[in-house]
Amino acid sequence: MKGMILAAGFGTRLGATDVPKPLVPAAGRPMIFWALDAIRRAGCTEVVVNTHHRAEPLEAYLRGRDHGMRVHILRESEILGTGGGVLNAAGILDDGGSFLLHNADIHTTADLPSVIDAHRETDALATLLVNRRETRRALLFDQHMHLLGKEQWKEQGAVFPDDARRFGFCGIHVISSAVFRLGVPLGFSDIFDIYRTALEGGMTLQGYETDAYWTDLGTEERIRAFNEWKVGA
Repeated sequence: MKGMILAAGFGTRLGATDVPKPLVPAAGRPMIFWALDAIRRAGCTEVVVNTHHRAEPLEAYLRGRDHGMRVHILRESEILGTGGGVLNAAGILDDGGSFLLHNADIHTTADLPSVIDAHRETDALATLLVNRRETRRALLFDQHMHLLGKEQWKEQGAVFPDDARRFGFCGIHVISSAVFRLGVPLGFSDIFDIYRTALEGGMTLQGYETDAYWTDLGTEERIRAFNEWKVGA
């Protein structure tokens, strides 16, 4: 199986100026180490990493050590966003199967092989790892854990059932290669813009709930908390 790590962002929340955000230390390792390790342990033998902001040191890190899998680096001359970054990797990821997509700043102890297995048992375009937490960017699902959309879409006039279930997105997806045949043009886009196109076309996207440890390493406070958790883990 192949995977992709989204690592092209600017790290503005973290204020990472001297190093690219994926190389900011977290529990004694560059942040991206944890994503690479998770991708490998999930069974991926190849991984794509997109780069953009301060790309050179990140690419040197990726090339300078053995990560236990083949690593493809795709540098974006212009930032493409989470959706455009995925579409830009079609030449590597589109093998007719599915691939694992993982944000560079996420760490979880969730059982990713089980998420992959669950995805393979459905006809869903994607399976999204979610958890129960309070967030202003909730995803909404029906009672069968089929994605209805993002709560933020209400601001654009979207209407959802009153009994829609709210979950926090964990930054990890298993995505079918069919995503490359939706007709979305290459360019800047959010992955949820692509998912919205799929939903409007009648496709199914599935949620997979976890209660495992999860954190977004996007702020100094969360990195400190992660450091403390690793000491006690």
